[in-house]
Amino acid sequence: MPRAVTSLRQSLPSALPGPVRSVFKALKKWLNARVADHFYFPVWLMFQCLRHRQRAVILFRIGALGDVICTLPMCAEIRKRHPGRLLIYAVMNDYRKMVLLSPAVDRVYGARSWKFIPYLFPGLVEKIYAPQTTDELSPDVGPTNHLIDDLAQSCGLSPADRQPRLNPSPEFINTVKSAYGLAAAPGAKRHWLIGINGGHTWPVKEWDVAKWQQLVNLIHAEYEATILQFGLRRPVGEADEFDQLTGINSLVSRVPADQLVALVAGCDLIISVDSGPVHIAGAVGTPVVGLFGANDPQYRLPPATPGIGLTSQVPCLFCHHRTPRGHWQKGCPHDICCMKELDAPIVFAAVKSMLKKASDASCVKNT
Repeated sequence: MPRAVTSLRQSLPSALPGPVRSVFKALKKWLNARVADHFYFPVWLMFQCLRHRQRAVILFRIGALGDVICTLPMCAEIRKRHPGRLLIYAVMNDYRKMVLLSPAVDRVYGARSWKFIPYLFPGLVEKIYAPQTTDELSPDVGPTNHLIDDLAQSCGLSPADRQPRLNPSPEFINTVKSAYGLAAAPGAKRHWLIGINGGHTWPVKEWDVAKWQQLVNLIHAEYEATILQFGLRRPVGEADEFDQLTGINSLVSRVPADQLVALVAGCDLIISVDSGPVHIAGAVGTPVVGLFGANDPQYRLPPATPGIGLTSQVPCLFCHHRTPRGHWQKGCPHDICCMKELDAPIVFAAVKSMLKKASDASCVKNT
């Protein structure tokens, strides 16, 4: 009888019409994720507390990648408020290994569902911190401070050390670089490793692919360089113009978050729109050139890592920080002129400046 029931459960979905079958699979996946978290998290939490003989404090931010990194400076302040407690970070499972690279947390729980919310278990959990941005709390209000401070202040915290840190080991960096064919031969001539990230992200943050191509061509014309393209693919069914980009090694949607950290740490420079790689670069100390329009770079660039924030000069610049906020995600009434008027030669000049500083620093180090 159990075998017959199992056979029926396996054959029933295949008998459904295509659209219904797709909905059925999506619903099953969603239910499994929700049930998994509700079952596994309490068991996992109890095991961690018993193992370490400590009550827990939970820092909870499921995503996105850059926001997760910007919550790490909160951890030192949380420890001051809750001495002797086990600091657990609850995050989307895709980012779990990335957060494990941070020295700021004790343990990391990887949620299966984006809707997962940890519970305040009496006797096990002392407090839960769930940082949010100003625009998440008040959609019409534009934030006027750094993302790190914005997230911390939502929890009543003010970090003394505002620099996020991720610490991939040199062995891990070399292993990941070798896995992607990026290991340098001993004694080889200096060859720059540069990462670029154009998206996809909110339309008003993106830079035209033709300008990315022009920038890539300018870099190759003057430097011996390998250019890695990071980022995510557009949703299925949408054309992705970045597929036409040449002169780059595309790693789009191929790199897990912890390996992305290792690759960014192994790069000489990151060039990116306002997105996760900017914050990763800051957390591992890799110089970054950021391309900004809707967001003000002073509120996004890492506090203590070399970085340049490039913008155009338009009247509606930094509309995300106005109250009421401008249409910074999509539907820009000014046709995203802030990004369209930022030209490749200006970005290349910043790239040259950053690479010269890196070269000079390397020469000083080797003398």
